[in-house]
Amino acid sequence: MYVRVAVDTEGAAYLDSFTYEVPEALQSRVKIGACVLVPFGSTQTIGCIVALEDTPSVARTKAILAILDSPITLSDELVDLAGWISERFICGLSRCTHSILPGVVQCKVKGLVELVDDTALPSSPLAAALMNAGGSIPLDTLRSKRPELFRELKKFELAGGAVRRYELIPPQGKERRIAAAALSIPPEQVEKEACKLQSRAPRQAEVLRHIALYGTAPCARLVSDLSVSESVISGLVSKGLLKRTSLTERRTPAHTSVPSTSHYKLTEEQQAALNASIEGIDSRKHSVMLLHGVTASGKTEVYLRAIEHAAKQGRKSLVLLPEISLTTQVLNIFRGRFGSRVAVLHSMLSAGERFDEWARTENNEVDVVLGARSAVFAPIKNLGLVIIDEEHEPSYKQDSDPRYHGRDTALRRAEQNGALAILGSATPSIESYYRAKTGKYRLVVMRERIANRPLPSVYIADLREEYQKGHATIFSERLTEAIGDKLGKGQQVILFQNRRAYATFLLCRECGYTAGCPNCAVALKLHAAEHIMRCHHCDYEEAAPTLCPNCGSLKIGKFGIGTERIEEETKAAFPDARVLRMDRDTTARKGSHGQILDAFRKHDADILVGTQMIAKGLDFPGVTLVGVISADTSLNLPDFRAGERTFQLLSQVAGRAGRGTEPGEVIIQTFNPEHYAVVAAAAHNYESFYEQEIERRRETGYPPFSSMLNIVASDEIEANAQQRLDELVHDLEERSKKSEKTPIEVLGPVPAPVAKLRGRYRWHVLLRSPDRDALARAVRESLDALPSIRRGVTVDIDPASML
Repeated sequence: MYVRVAVDTEGAAYLDSFTYEVPEALQSRVKIGACVLVPFGSTQTIGCIVALEDTPSVARTKAILAILDSPITLSDELVDLAGWISERFICGLSRCTHSILPGVVQCKVKGLVELVDDTALPSSPLAAALMNAGGSIPLDTLRSKRPELFRELKKFELAGGAVRRYELIPPQGKERRIAAAALSIPPEQVEKEACKLQSRAPRQAEVLRHIALYGTAPCARLVSDLSVSESVISGLVSKGLLKRTSLTERRTPAHTSVPSTSHYKLTEEQQAALNASIEGIDSRKHSVMLLHGVTASGKTEVYLRAIEHAAKQGRKSLVLLPEISLTTQVLNIFRGRFGSRVAVLHSMLSAGERFDEWARTENNEVDVVLGARSAVFAPIKNLGLVIIDEEHEPSYKQDSDPRYHGRDTALRRAEQNGALAILGSATPSIESYYRAKTGKYRLVVMRERIANRPLPSVYIADLREEYQKGHATIFSERLTEAIGDKLGKGQQVILFQNRRAYATFLLCRECGYTAGCPNCAVALKLHAAEHIMRCHHCDYEEAAPTLCPNCGSLKIGKFGIGTERIEEETKAAFPDARVLRMDRDTTARKGSHGQILDAFRKHDADILVGTQMIAKGLDFPGVTLVGVISADTSLNLPDFRAGERTFQLLSQVAGRAGRGTEPGEVIIQTFNPEHYAVVAAAAHNYESFYEQEIERRRETGYPPFSSMLNIVASDEIEANAQQRLDELVHDLEERSKKSEKTPIEVLGPVPAPVAKLRGRYRWHVLLRSPDRDALARAVRESLDALPSIRRGVTVDIDPASML
């Protein structure tokens, strides 16, 4: 019997599954998805079984060493998903299997040498050492500290004196066991024994009856619920009526349930969307529905009722969200509706919480799994509904291997299960809307807000005019007046700037010196509160200078505006206002997302300053004003999606205003008031934006009319990075000449927009083709033909960013 095992080659190969023989003693335990220990080169490593084989596909094979008792294995469905990700996103299979398994079970292995027969070799020093050590010695200890005994091991094993055994080192996140008590007598004897105890030990009789009625119970709960002492339980144990045992205790991520809205009457548009969802679920055939609903149109309620419908059929649901901050808020809503039947998975959980949520899902203890991108790998069985909320968000794209797209992977899971997939957004991605327009997806539109609340009025503040008037401050006159007006009425304000820190860079106006990162080709960002300059790529930091380090001038100024500076100037301009800031710097601690949002929701603050993490999905009825400090931050990025990103961000953040009973107002500050993305966002007109953007894409050949692939080479020596791409491009061009069926446009190689990152120089090449599969196949073939350059390049197909 043979198996194919996915083994992590650290990027050295894309075909990284290898054939191993299964020893007869292990064959009964072999199954797809199991974790195994295998020899690999001169070392041993953990792999995942991805296929079973009757005959080997290679001439010589090694044998697997052990099947590891892992708390989690991959189902056939997830193994198939790993293979799909490997092919679609051009990544090693083992990277995919290791990404699907939660980090909590990616354990190291401990090898033990165990004594079987101390007489197998007369006068054996190894036998004596094992006996002195209590019968076993760690393999690593034997190898490193007693090499003379390690050399004897194989001979001793062949003689039947010892065996090697491998076990997982307990992971950081593991099953939590708590002390419990259980019956040690047959249930039919309980009442007889309880009657005997009733007169002289009534509390013992009460505990005995309680456990007979409700089953094994945690000791701590018996003590608290029945108001008994631990000695009562111990007395029953000493009498042989109870026995000590343990139970698994699930850790539940913190949440605050909000009241259910299941009694609300749906609007006509909500009901139509729900009817379409039910039709898709009931068909039990895979289909995709694009739910294009304006902000505050009630998409979440449609999701909830569709999930309820799926649950009544015994089918499970998966809900993906783009931000952890959104996960916190939506979890409260879902727990209010479904209680403990909701599991949540995201990176801010503790290792133990992740373990328990994964286990609850795998054991069918939940109806719905909610989470960020990686929740797409949850071990859900009988999946009937997949929801990708804010489907347009670039954060669904993984920025390290495997560089999968969470939305596309979720669609694949829906396809595997014959499930309905709902893509929800107020500002759909151009690609998704194009598919809906061309009939590949079903399009359902919700144009009205709940309770006929109007969309917020939008005013564009032209910063060119502000500067001509000599009003060179962060806040335009219109925004300053509006903030004061809302605060005076006791209403709340959101100020949005998609850039954290205090200033983008420091510049000496005497000599032109700019503080740059020594490891990355970027300027250091000023964090004024800490008085440091920090790189947002590699976290290098240094003290902020007061004099120019180059010429000693005092004229070293702060340029660019970040959220920290906005917070400071907001407090200065409105000293009576309570101000909160939400960005990556203020949400590093576990639970900080929820704490900030809860404080703002309870009106413990008047103004919330933040980056894009406050721009979408959040519902604050008290917010009546949103101020966009600079719409140009995303508009001027070197990316063909810059206009789309700007429209989406402006529309989403504008949608935070006027969600309560009071109408909302939005003020967008920009140096480009005529740009079509800004104009369309101000008019709440997605169709207008789409028509202009799709024509621009059609003319230039960008997606959805082509697929793109970005290859980045990096090296400590710049010439090496360039040379790798030159070799790769030459191979691709030669292959293209031989097969003219699929044209591939090559742009580059050139230095990457961030030309140096973490001490390594970066060059990149962009490839474009109307045939995505052919493009991926050509790149995969070239990389297989050039194994020497694999380790030095990263491949990103369908990139969300060109940086």
